[in-house]
Amino acid sequence: MSRALMRALLCAVVVAAACDHGLKSPDAGTPPQPVDGDAQPADGGKTCSGCGPCSSGAPLTAFEQSLIDLPAQTWWQAPASQMRTVCAPDALGVGGIDGCAGIILAWSGGAYDAVHRRMVIWGGGHDDYWGNELYAFDLRSGAWSRLTEPSVVPAGMASNDYFSRDPLPDGKPDARHTYDGLQFLEDGTFWAHGGSRAEDGHGTNLTWLYDDATGWTNVATTGTGPGGYSLSSGYDPASGRVLVHGAQLFYIYDVKAKTWSSLPGFGFPPLWPRYACAGDGTGAVDTKRGLFWSVGSGEVLVWDIANGAPVTDAWATTGGGAYTNKACVAANYPDQLFEGGGGAIYNVAAPGFDYDSAADALVAWPNAGAPYALDLKTRTWTAGGAAGAPTSKNSIGTYGRWRYIQAYNVFILVNSVDENVYFYKNTEGCGPP
Repeated sequence: MSRALMRALLCAVVVAAACDHGLKSPDAGTPPQPVDGDAQPADGGKTCSGCGPCSSGAPLTAFEQSLIDLPAQTWWQAPASQMRTVCAPDALGVGGIDGCAGIILAWSGGAYDAVHRRMVIWGGGHDDYWGNELYAFDLRSGAWSRLTEPSVVPAGMASNDYFSRDPLPDGKPDARHTYDGLQFLEDGTFWAHGGSRAEDGHGTNLTWLYDDATGWTNVATTGTGPGGYSLSSGYDPASGRVLVHGAQLFYIYDVKAKTWSSLPGFGFPPLWPRYACAGDGTGAVDTKRGLFWSVGSGEVLVWDIANGAPVTDAWATTGGGAYTNKACVAANYPDQLFEGGGGAIYNVAAPGFDYDSAADALVAWPNAGAPYALDLKTRTWTAGGAAGAPTSKNSIGTYGRWRYIQAYNVFILVNSVDENVYFYKNTEGCGPP
């Protein structure tokens, strides 16, 4: 027997021992028992170190184990996990017509930090909310925290003289509709670009980085990134680049070189009008095939990262509702017509959308009800479990507030500051090695 095979068998045994709950879960639809988020090891502190990311080598907390234990195609709400409990107090006078609710309601997203195991939410902007603080949901404890404090207008200064600019006078970024312009890089740094800033609603094309040690950094880039509105993005760890798509544009940001480059042709046939008629979208990277997907508001773009070319036509799918871009390309550009499945996802504004490495699938949440999974081998969309899913239609969009967490093989959804945090299990057990 080869060493590789022996190691694989050993890992399988260890994973089974550590994550057996995920393989022997309650009946479908039955959530795990609520946990108190006390960050104590579950099951005697068993781990599966070295065999998969269901643990980083440290004992799993009770909350983490609850996520691994979820049965396939089921939803679960983390107990007492409304973000509003940690919102900045109104006494700070941050301003905006929606208050803290605008952090999510106002065309805004989030990103998952795999290094620190937390989901970070950032949003607001325009008239909705002017607070620029960051919020994090910790996956070890199941609790929210406020990572930063909002910038406050100095006494005697008008708000429109303080906001409506980026950076603010205190050197921090202005609050904004963040759309799908947020990503976490491999080193645990929070990356943010674009958006519609508070108070005037103008677009911003600055690139920002945040980490706990140094706070916010306005990145001095070579080249200029795309301006403000309705951007979708995805981070590709293999190339160290962030890919950004918007109407009539496609940009690439090189993380190490801090360089922006734009790709020509998106304002001209055959890429126009096909990739210029959509509104808000959401991006994701299929890391196995090196493909960047951007979907939503009637559009789908599939981009081959290594070859720098669209390959959408090769990715016609079945199931998940009928899709056509006929209204976009009309009769004048029949060569750009693209039809198939996935309409339940492609036709909604900024759906939840991310790559599931355990299932080798793209899993999407169309802003209400059951999610859909695209099997990338068969190219077929299939509806998942609907019981326990949010039912109120989020017509604004989900953006990056739906993320796959490989460590627990589960999806997280932050849908409102006044709702619990949701989790959806597409397939049972731990994440892949």
